[in-house]
Amino acid sequence: MSVRVWLRSALSVAVASVLTVGLAVTPAHADPTAPPSNLKDAKAQVIQLETEASAIEEDLEEAHIALKESKRRLKALQADIATQQAKVDALGEQARAIALLQFQGRGIDTTVQLFTETDPDSFLDRLSTTSNVDATLNDTLQEHQSEQANLTDLKRTAEAEVAALAAEEKRLADLDAALKKRISEAEALVARMTEEERRQLAARDGRQVSFDIEEAGDVSKALKKVIAYAVAKVPGGQYVTGASGPKSFDCSGLVLAAYRQIGVSLPHSSRAMFNYGRAVSRDELQPGDLIFWYKPIHHVGMYIGNGKIVHARNPRADLVIQSLKSYPAPFTGARRLIG
Repeated sequence: MSVRVWLRSALSVAVASVLTVGLAVTPAHADPTAPPSNLKDAKAQVIQLETEASAIEEDLEEAHIALKESKRRLKALQADIATQQAKVDALGEQARAIALLQFQGRGIDTTVQLFTETDPDSFLDRLSTTSNVDATLNDTLQEHQSEQANLTDLKRTAEAEVAALAAEEKRLADLDAALKKRISEAEALVARMTEEERRQLAARDGRQVSFDIEEAGDVSKALKKVIAYAVAKVPGGQYVTGASGPKSFDCSGLVLAAYRQIGVSLPHSSRAMFNYGRAVSRDELQPGDLIFWYKPIHHVGMYIGNGKIVHARNPRADLVIQSLKSYPAPFTGARRLIG
């Protein structure tokens, strides 16, 4: 495997792990610019960087989901504000029309001066205190005041959403900076590793194996379609943070793209996916089940049958099929989406 491929893989894994412990905490690890003292140290440093990268990547995906939802709420609020503003304006015009009819034909006195205001808000405020306003006008004014209060509440909510949106955008920027830092560290470290060190590091992740769709056994046509899509992406698919196909994927991107083939919509986040379907134990796994690793969760793959899994493992290894027992990451749980 070329140095470039190894560098690219170390980068992406480095992305996800930092976020697990948070940006404020920098995990202690050796200076990646210094040559590892031995093979064991070299492997340990790369594994740590990859774990940190995986956690950062997951936080990035959650932040993107939160940002998207915040933008959706703000857009809805802006539409509600426009509707409410039109309602308030219409009530103001209605109040002015009633006032004009009420005083039309009467002699000009000091009261009429109240209705020559060019400022609508000033006009309505003064009109509400005029003693000769009839019941209809008074009701209209009260309704106007109520709707104006509702409009004010909507605007305050929108202002809070704008502030939250700005905070989320800053969090994304901070995560991106942390990711780039880990990438730089991984590049420096992997560049210093020997071919033998890279080979042994790859062996640590578990040997890749082949798979035939018949190994999925007696599962539904829908699940076979899901599994077939995922395993078909292994030969040429690449691991790219935030990608969900058709040629590049990250771990949750591969899973959601596979289930998208049968109309099942999943979030682009392994942690969010863990809330879907129902829990199953490791002993109960069936083809199509989702498997999650680490605490907090920051990796997901799919069980495909015969003790095998398919997943977008990391940028160093890209997409792989391997036995479940050979993958060294700590198992967290599994979820069944269908059946």
